[in-house]
Amino acid sequence: MTATAEPHEDAAEPLFENRGYCACCRRQTVFVAHDAWLRDFYLCRNCGSIPRQRHLQTVLDETIWGWHDLVVHESSPSNHFIAQWCTGYSASQYFPDVPRGAHRDGVRSEDVEALTFPDESIDVFITQDVLEHVFDPERALQEIHRVLRPGGAHVFTAPKHRDLTASRRRARCRPDGTVEHLLPEDYHGNPIGDHRALVTWDYGHDFESLMTSWVDGAAVQTHLRVDRALGLDAEFNEVFVIRKPLAPGRPPRAAGLGGRAAVDQIRDGVAELSRALRRRAGRLRPGLRWRRGSE
Repeated sequence: MTATAEPHEDAAEPLFENRGYCACCRRQTVFVAHDAWLRDFYLCRNCGSIPRQRHLQTVLDETIWGWHDLVVHESSPSNHFIAQWCTGYSASQYFPDVPRGAHRDGVRSEDVEALTFPDESIDVFITQDVLEHVFDPERALQEIHRVLRPGGAHVFTAPKHRDLTASRRRARCRPDGTVEHLLPEDYHGNPIGDHRALVTWDYGHDFESLMTSWVDGAAVQTHLRVDRALGLDAEFNEVFVIRKPLAPGRPPRAAGLGGRAAVDQIRDGVAELSRALRRRAGRLRPGLRWRRGSE
């Protein structure tokens, strides 16, 4: 999604800056904002990442344990932030004139509405600001869900408008391939081609319920955080996660796919260790009392 204002590049001083940790380059850094439109102009001084990129990687780190070693595919990436940390990473772009599954200059051609990947072949599927540019997001979500392994996750961003009650279609594709505009044309930046991508959908407060209905009732996690120590502060900065349910009696392919279950298991183990230490301390020092919240 493009910015609505030009950055103040000629300003002697940025609007603000702060020290913190960047999830994209894995380094201590200084985050610098040169414009009030933080979504595009609140940058990491080390790697140039923007808030939604940092937030998506933070969500990956916090919710999908071991994602670096899983099979990860990203549709239409505009950077190498995820690729540099993931051994099983692949990517694709939408090339209208290249057959699906073929390559142009080493880059795979894919359409998220008609993926060529086999069923249950990917652990984590990532899209960043893609679903507002496809004509049939329902079909795209179903295709992504199809190629995910049981327990796998679709992790993605898409602008969710706070002032829009119901999501609305802006454009549709006619049977002859021409575009019918239902609302005035709107374009965002595009990492390839003419650097303009038509906005086909505006998403509102019903976005999560729409996604759930589109993917057979799969639960949707919405992550929204303001934390400048991590460079997270911007408009439209939600990160969404849809997990493909495990089949009954079928374990996940990799430990990382346990997701929340793995986190809960670690948390429970830490809690049990804490209780054991309290019991031991009580035996050694009978008069010792632990205050509530000391865990």
